Parts: sequence; C-alpha cells; structure tokens
Amino acid sequence: MKDDNGTPLTRSQEIMKLAFQDQEEHIAKRRERWAPAWQSALEAAQDLTSTYADDGVSRPAHYTSHPSGIEAIEITRHHDFLTGNVLKYVLRAPYKGSEVQDLKKAAQYLTWAITKAESKESK
Repeated sequence: MKDDNGTPLTRSQEIMKLAFQDQEEHIAKRRERWAPAWQSALEAAQDLTSTYADDGVSRPAHYTSHPSGIEAIEITRHHDFLTGNVLKYVLRAPYKGSEVQDLKKAAQYLTWAITKAESKESK
C-alpha cells in the first residue's frame, strides 16, 4: 500500500490508513442519513435570517455590527430611556454614519441623565 504521493507505507501506516478509510465510509453513511434533517434545518435558519434582512427600518446592518453580534436594544431595554440611549449611541457609533455625531448624541443623553440624577439626589 502507498500514500497519496506514491511512497510505500509501513505496516502501522497501512493499518491506520485502512482504519481511517473505514471511519470515512461510516461518516459518509451518517451524513447521507442525516442530510434531509440538516437541509430542513438550514432552510429554516435561512428563512429566519431573511425575515431580519436589512430593510433600513427594523434591522439595519449597524444594529448587529458589534463584534459580539448583540443588538444594542438587547442591552438598552434593561435601562431607563436616557441611559439606554447613551449605551445605544456608544455601541453603534463605530458602525454607522458619523462616529463623532453619535458620540455627541451619547454625551447629550448622558448630560440629561446626570441632570435628572442630580435633581433626584437634591430632593
């Protein structure tokens, strides 16, 4: 028996090659058996992702551009309006339009949040 380059194999290499061939056949049979289920799952996943296509309104590209893949809304919904907007603008800033403009928006919301917090503390 020879390897892919035509070099003769040692006995232990022949045994390994035969074992791997047997495993490859076994795996190929499994793939064939599971193919319909995998195809259905793939189609379902594609249908799901197509419902969230970038339509510019419900799911623009910059919503999920963060390396974590997490949408800002998943984080901001756990905060009040002002703090949530600070987080939203900071998280999305590098991935959408003008980064400076979004950071300035975040700063404005942070200023309003500080003012609100200070008025609560002074009461």
